[in-house]
Amino acid sequence: MAQVGNEKILGGLGSIFIILGFIPWIGWLLGIAGIVLLFIAINKLAQIFSDKNIFNKFLTGFLISTAGILLAFIFGMFSMIPLMMGNFYHGMNHIPTGGLIFFFLIFYALNITGMYFYRQCFNLLHQYTQINLFSLAGIFMFWGAVGIILFGLGAIAIFVGWILLAIAFFSLPEHYEGKNTV
Repeated sequence: MAQVGNEKILGGLGSIFIILGFIPWIGWLLGIAGIVLLFIAINKLAQIFSDKNIFNKFLTGFLISTAGILLAFIFGMFSMIPLMMGNFYHGMNHIPTGGLIFFFLIFYALNITGMYFYRQCFNLLHQYTQINLFSLAGIFMFWGAVGIILFGLGAIAIFVGWILLAIAFFSLPEHYEGKNTV
């Protein structure tokens, strides 16, 4: 019988810290701490359930989402170089919209892909724990990533997904049988 008390707290606090990552000045520290805590909790749960796919899917989603953010930032900065160098003689007609659209599409596609892997990870946790909130959190995050193109409304769904994930972690029981399969 495996005890999941620490994973319960680490996962719940990690999700809450990610939610608080939008606080100015200190939010980035909370976001990093939240990701680290989630990685630890999900790795321990993967060990308890003897399923490395749980951790691998979370890691893959994180890496793809991070790559999307970094590539979008890099392409966005390169597309703004003409503006920073003062090369816009005809007013706002020469804003490099092609580069900005390209960076948004890269971010959008990689964010959806990353959230898809998060959803798979949370679906596996749902299968092992029978806590529906894990699956629901994955659904909210994935469809929020898809819906972010609608004036950012998907960001609200992603935010709700992180809240549901925190509640799901705090809903974990204290003990699980070793290899709990569906």
